[in-house]
Amino acid sequence: MRRILIALTLAALGACNSTDKGGGAANNAAVETDAAGNARNYVAEVTALPQDRRNAVFFRAIRDAGLSCQEVRQAEQIEAVKNTVTWRATCEDGISHLVQMKPDGNAIVISPVSK
Repeated sequence: MRRILIALTLAALGACNSTDKGGGAANNAAVETDAAGNARNYVAEVTALPQDRRNAVFFRAIRDAGLSCQEVRQAEQIEAVKNTVTWRATCEDGISHLVQMKPDGNAIVISPVSK
């Protein structure tokens, strides 16, 4: 497995508004505290995105990691890995990648594909 730290493209998040779905305020505050001084919580913003835009964020993360993916067809949030919010993003070729999102906008892509 391979881990690559990348910075997410902020353009996809620029027009997004974070919304609290109820009960999440305490969790969001904890994430913001962990972010140590960052004004924005990108985990909350990515979570609040419509599915197609969220898939675009994961696509960009996977491609920026140098991995092959033409389209993210499905993404689902899974159990946190090492206390980091994690999604399983599946590309058009059926290969799934784990995308761990940090509050500061950085992502770690874990892939079964070797380069």
